[in-house]
Formats: sequence, C-alpha cells, structure tokens
Amino acid sequence: MVRIPLKQLLVENPQKVLVLDGGQGTELENRGIKVANPVWSTIPFINESFWSDESSDHRRIVKEMYNDFMRSGAEILMTITYQTSFKSVSENTPIKTMEAYDRLLSRIVDFSRQCIGDRNYLIGCIGPWGAHVCCEFTGNYGPRPENIDYYQYFKPQLDNFNTNDNLDLIGFETIPNIHEIKAILSWDEAVLSKPFYIGLSVHEHGTLRDGTTMKEVAQMIEDLGDKINPNFLLLGINCVSFNSSPDILSTLHEHLPDFPLLAYPNSGEIYDTEKKIWLSNTDKLNSWDTVVRRYINSGARIIGGCCRTTPKDIEEVAAAVRRYT
Repeated sequence: MVRIPLKQLLVENPQKVLVLDGGQGTELENRGIKVANPVWSTIPFINESFWSDESSDHRRIVKEMYNDFMRSGAEILMTITYQTSFKSVSENTPIKTMEAYDRLLSRIVDFSRQCIGDRNYLIGCIGPWGAHVCCEFTGNYGPRPENIDYYQYFKPQLDNFNTNDNLDLIGFETIPNIHEIKAILSWDEAVLSKPFYIGLSVHEHGTLRDGTTMKEVAQMIEDLGDKINPNFLLLGINCVSFNSSPDILSTLHEHLPDFPLLAYPNSGEIYDTEKKIWLSNTDKLNSWDTVVRRYINSGARIIGGCCRTTPKDIEEVAAAVRRYT
C-alpha cells in the first residue's frame, strides 16, 4: 500500500485527525528496559545484540510496544530517537564516528518502519538542544541562547532523516526556547526537505519554558510570512500538563486560526525533578474525551500522548477522535 503524502492527506481531508502513539520511553521502562541513561530510550539500540539476535528480549519489547499502540488506534507513530543526537550518542556510547552514527539512525528508522508496516505514518523524532544538557523543562539556554549553533547540533540527525524514505514527517519535540524555534524556522528546504512540525515545551500557565508567550510565538511565525519553509506543517504542544493543555492549545489557535496544530500531553502524573520519580496527580480535572474534544475544536490534526501515557490512554484518545470527527 502506498501512503498518501501526509501534507496531501491533511489538506484534502480537513476533518481528518490522526491518532499518535504515547509515551514510548516510559512504556519501554514499564516493560523492563532500563532507560535511565544520557541517551534515554535509545539505549536498547546501542548494543549490537539488538541487531544480530532477532529473538532478543529488547527487540521483542520494542515490537510489542509498537503493536500495542497500533492496536489501541495509533495511525502515526514515532521513531525512538528523542535523545539520539550525534553529540549525545558520541559522548555517551561507544559510537563515535559519523559513519557509525548514521548507520545507527538508519537501523532505528528502518526497524521502526518494519514494526508499524506500510499503512501507518512514521515520525522521525528529534529532541531539543536542551535535551542534551537537561534543560528542556527550564528553557534556560545560558546567557546568549541566540548564539548557540543549533544547525550544527541538529545537522547529523537531519541529514539522515531528510533522505530516509521510511519517514513521513520530522518532529522537533519539547522545544523550550524561542531562539531555538527561530533557528529551526530560518532553515530552508535545503536543510529541511521533509514536512516537519515543532512541539513546544510550555509551562502549565501557558508560556514557553523561557517565558515567551504563545502570542509572541504566533507573531514570530506570522512575521516570517512567505519566508517560512513550506515544509513547516504543524505547530503544537507536547510533554505538557494534561489539565492545562486544552487552554494552551486554544490560545495558539486563537492567534494562528488557520495553522494546523497538534497536541500530546503527559498523562496527568507529575514528575518530581529532585527525587526523579513520577507522582500521581489527584487534581486531574479532565478526561481524555473532554481534552480531545477541545483539541479538535482548536484545530488539532494530530493527537496523542507523551510521558507516562500508555496504550490504554491512546485507546481513549482514538475513541474520542472517532466521536468528534
């Protein structure tokens, strides 16, 4: 089966909302893979036994995770490459050369496509510059964030993803700083030749982690006008407070009423950064049904889950998407 190009699908089917998968890293952890590592959920792919032994436990767990999300209704799924920048990999694993890194990325993408089949869409996931220095939830990129060479940081991963036909979309996830967004949106089709989206890392009170408002983000995009890369397909929020996410997406929609959006919040649990554990949230106000309905009303075209969301959560997302589209 030949998939309709994603941009064409969204343009020609204005009511279509795609269901995204959920919290891959925490789901792998729940199934027995220890991901507490500087390269996070990339860790099972680093060991050569993952590739040489088709019966390995880690290989089976990754396949089962994808299968469970698809059975729950996911139609668009991510590669497990959030923390797979060349800088992170080369500094924290035995993989040191660009050639070995490029081979690793291609293996992960191709394996992901094998897992999800030809019918579903595949996102090449890219974490922010801040993920490498553990500040994607603060947005504190130092005194001169405008001087960071974001292009050189992302280039090895982008060069691979741009040329891999198994990918339908590139996703820049959990971006917390306005200067990083400006850099990404300054790149033309020679740098970003596939459709891509940007997922914003936002406070529960509705600003980027660096304090930039959604209005300011929207204004920056509007000011770019026709200078913007035509492959910029969606803007949205991810790894965000479950309760606050509908209001935040609504604000984005208010300021960018004609731009396709996406949303995939956390489960509603709260991460304790000091103890490094997840705590239950007894103040979870919304059901997935309510949240998804509000997302759709705010122009969301892709909806799923981020940290701690399980196949059961995605099943509820898919049911709500069917109900409201």
